[in-house]
Amino acid sequence: MKREALLRLLCVGCLLSLVACVSPKEVLYLQDVGLNDETQALNQHYRVVIQRDDQLRITVSSKQPDLTAPFAFTELKSPSGSAGATASEFKGYQVDSNGNIVLPVIGKIAAAGKTCTQLGDDIAELLRRDDYIRDAAVNVQIVNFKFSVLGEVNAPGTYTVAGERITILEALSKAGDLNIDGNRTITIVREQNGQRSIANLDLRSKELFDSPYYYLQQNDVLYVTPSERKVNTRSDAAQWYGWGLSGMGVLMVIIAMMAA
Repeated sequence: MKREALLRLLCVGCLLSLVACVSPKEVLYLQDVGLNDETQALNQHYRVVIQRDDQLRITVSSKQPDLTAPFAFTELKSPSGSAGATASEFKGYQVDSNGNIVLPVIGKIAAAGKTCTQLGDDIAELLRRDDYIRDAAVNVQIVNFKFSVLGEVNAPGTYTVAGERITILEALSKAGDLNIDGNRTITIVREQNGQRSIANLDLRSKELFDSPYYYLQQNDVLYVTPSERKVNTRSDAAQWYGWGLSGMGVLMVIIAMMAA
């Protein structure tokens, strides 16, 4: 009985020495949200602006449909049999490197730096002012709103979304969520108005909701770094340490069996 108890104890000790424990403090989201927290008003003041290389869908409507025909969007048919191709691909108005688009009748107009609503109002005003379409109503949409997620997530990649509103939590959800080795303080890279900004957001704190990065802008890049635990367990020193413990455990088991 003593021999069996000793062997069991040694085996358990060897296993425990090789297991890396993960504290809930490292992985749980929104840890400072209590059960009795008061309801908070939603922050709806996100502002997505048009950027260079954006692709826009611009729809002009009027009681006189013939006048809106030059603005009708087109669809580019995809070649049959092409891998991963959809039946048709939207071809809209591309914002050039100077931040402009070229429209029928109107010509060149500045787009970058404006919201879709602002650009739509500007186009409608020009059409009405030139007495071309007196009752013009213009709707503008960004059709290539995308973001990228890299690092310790289950499905890294670039994602395109419909609409202009997506939160950082929704973006991570699309990427399959962080895996257990992902650092819960993530990095966001944003390029806007000719400038690049980099910020770190702690997913474990409810202050996340107040961050200007909570709502994504198009082309944002989210990077989830590996935790120190993963980095340490992948290092050469850590691997030799683990192998040494394993060898020591096996040696202790053999000595115990020989002494019994």
